[in-house]
Amino acid sequence: MNATISTTQPLVHAKNICLHVPIFKPRDRQLLSSPGKFLRDLYFFRTQREIVTILDNISFTLHPGERLGLIGSNGAGKSTLLRVIAGIYRPSSGNLMVNGTAKGLFSITMGMSPEATGLENIYMRGLQMGLKLNEIKKLVPEIVAFSELDDAIESPLNTYSTGMSMRLAFSVSTMVEPDILLLDEWIGTGDARFRDKVKARMDKLVEDSRGLILASHNTALMKNLCTRGLVLSKGKMIFCGEIDEALDIYANDKLIQTKA
Repeated sequence: MNATISTTQPLVHAKNICLHVPIFKPRDRQLLSSPGKFLRDLYFFRTQREIVTILDNISFTLHPGERLGLIGSNGAGKSTLLRVIAGIYRPSSGNLMVNGTAKGLFSITMGMSPEATGLENIYMRGLQMGLKLNEIKKLVPEIVAFSELDDAIESPLNTYSTGMSMRLAFSVSTMVEPDILLLDEWIGTGDARFRDKVKARMDKLVEDSRGLILASHNTALMKNLCTRGLVLSKGKMIFCGEIDEALDIYANDKLIQTKA
């Protein structure tokens, strides 16, 4: 992947992206009856594994200023494609170029430690996101203020309510604005008042990003945010083009499947 920012190159260029995943067949999962054999097979590949194709020949280009919606039923490959673009999964074949920083808000609580204080979690998550200590230190006051945790920031995370934990996780995860924003569903958390703050922060992230790729089942949200749509079905690309046409194709495909 190319992380060099350019104003002329596409933000993302995917050509014939495939992702194949090896899995054990049920009869090969003999952990209880033979744990030694299972571990040898797992680490030394002595058991022939079945290969499952998760993404099959996906090609698209995201240009600066574009907002692409990933459309499809559960299991279509939307979340997996986002994680390939984010660099979490490496394509089995094909070419992927990412021009700039691509950041996904997939699991905003990932990597947070219940035993650590809120402040310690800010530093740990910041380091995981690739920030330097001095960069995190400058962001701490803004994160604490946005999360509204005040003195509770010095308390362990396992003493927080669910709402407090989510406020901190969101505040930390959105402290850096990426070139390419990757969203697996729109994030909304907290009480009504805090949700307004979350929406304003999310709107700003989208507005300030150079490009957006959003996976969602929310048709109204897609129409409001996205300029283009990529329709997926069982890991295959069905259509890529204008968002309204993409949504129509998906709706008709669902209707056909329902009648079949």
